[in-house]
Amino acid sequence: MAPSQKLPAWYYRLVALTIKEDRDVEPDDFDEDISDIDRTPDPSEVDCDCDPDEDCECDDQSSHGSERSYNGSDADYYYELKDEREERKQELREMKMEEREEKERVRKAEGVKEEEVRAAYKSVQQAESKGKPLPPLNSIAGKNFRLYSLDHVDHRYNSTLYPSKYVEFYYFEEGDDTCTSKQPPSRETKIEGQLYLNVDCGCEFALFSPPKQAGLEKYSLKDVEGKFAPTFQFISNDHLIMTVSRDLVFRDVPGHPKDLAPDTFTFYGVRHDYKEEKRLRDEKRKRKRSPSPRDTWFERSHPMGAWSMGW
Repeated sequence: MAPSQKLPAWYYRLVALTIKEDRDVEPDDFDEDISDIDRTPDPSEVDCDCDPDEDCECDDQSSHGSERSYNGSDADYYYELKDEREERKQELREMKMEEREEKERVRKAEGVKEEEVRAAYKSVQQAESKGKPLPPLNSIAGKNFRLYSLDHVDHRYNSTLYPSKYVEFYYFEEGDDTCTSKQPPSRETKIEGQLYLNVDCGCEFALFSPPKQAGLEKYSLKDVEGKFAPTFQFISNDHLIMTVSRDLVFRDVPGHPKDLAPDTFTFYGVRHDYKEEKRLRDEKRKRKRSPSPRDTWFERSHPMGAWSMGW
């Protein structure tokens, strides 16, 4: 390699890092300037790591089995890092693929729940259009609704942790710091609630009178800070639709690019019954249990089995 030619910028950055921090190069140290992990590598292409602004002779794809184009005093270390960088690229590609697959799985699951609520909405819409009376709405106090939204998956999915989103309602008795009461709320009792999208994103609702009738009517519930006012439609005792502003969805991301997300996000809520979930879990656990050694086909059916012997 000619004296005037330089090695890729990533190499000098890593060398400076090892000197400054007095440590070896770690896999994630390569990530800062790896930008082509989404592109499937073409074996026929020469992998050039040079800065486009620099006069650089591209190296071979690998230092293994090919003549090296650089033979400076640090050539061994350069090609060692180059191979490690390629390994990191492949690792990131695999991680990216797994992330996409997991996001698609979550998206499909959320889409199923959205359709469930949409079907309930359509049913209420048809009943209202025909003038049919709708059932009264049970008190929403004490209820938890899991929230599902394809918009939210598309714009706020986090592969590290994508928590369950929910809204819950409860009533507050004056003087009770636990936000609970021994007596169930009456239909006239004002209640509170909270919206949870992640640990840093959500809001608490100010006191409001709960709706008494299921339907498509929209209720605007202001938060205690006076910043947001999510809109709710209580479709049935088990379903609701919530619309919130983009600013609330991104309240934990200061300066988020507004042009990359819709003005409002729609969430579809399905009532979550913890007791029912526990019951189903227990039933599933029982079904998975292995049969007792005595409770086999032989014991139950064979003439010499324990059941036949009267044990």
